[in-house]
Amino acid sequence: MNLEILEEYIQQEWAPDFHYAHYESIPWTPFQGTVDVACVSLVTSGGVHRRQDPPFAGTDDVSYRSIPGSAQAGDLTVSHPFFETADLEQDIDAIFPLTRLRELQSLGVIGRVAPLHFSFMGVIPHWQRLEAPAKTVAETLLEAGVDAVILTPGSPICHHSLAVIQRILEGAGLATISVTVEPALMRLVQVSRAMAVDFPPGCPMGEPTDHNKQRKVLKEALEYLMTMTQPGTIWKSPFKWTRSCSAPVCKL
Repeated sequence: MNLEILEEYIQQEWAPDFHYAHYESIPWTPFQGTVDVACVSLVTSGGVHRRQDPPFAGTDDVSYRSIPGSAQAGDLTVSHPFFETADLEQDIDAIFPLTRLRELQSLGVIGRVAPLHFSFMGVIPHWQRLEAPAKTVAETLLEAGVDAVILTPGSPICHHSLAVIQRILEGAGLATISVTVEPALMRLVQVSRAMAVDFPPGCPMGEPTDHNKQRKVLKEALEYLMTMTQPGTIWKSPFKWTRSCSAPVCKL
């Protein structure tokens, strides 16, 4: 997506004072050890939450929802103003791969799934308001013994919010990597690590119901989290979208 056009759209629709986040340096927490003994958590800006929890309110809602590591796919849903979410209702792991993460634990790829995971709804033009809640999430993850965080976005503006969140988590002492379909935004905001995938917005882990591909994408992200040594690295994944499959319709 053209970043200048996106910035102008956000200014016209919601926030005339919006501007992209700009930083002088890249936060960096080296990943210690290997992923086969690591505790891994998920953080998303895709508006995922438990069905029993209140939905996100809409633009500039900087609240977050905690999701237990034991949550089943059917327990989760998405409230996001810019997605038709029918496909995600069938397979939430296309955006929030908690089931796939538990499978990787069963296979011995990771040490354990974190007890808590977190979700924001990333349509947040006034992104400065994310600092306090993101710091609280970082503190909670550190207290839970989390070693690594995989971040997944929703819409294009969700990528910007996710990048801001990622920087805060990394700066707090968590090794992070985002799986992105908008690498230019992640590069602009200067995240620590990212893996770019050729998938549509809303499905950063791959096609709904293609569990094997989702598992491979997640495993690849973990491998690059462990091996990346240069702050700001964005790796282009070779995985491609299967065009015969449907995707959530992104309205932004």
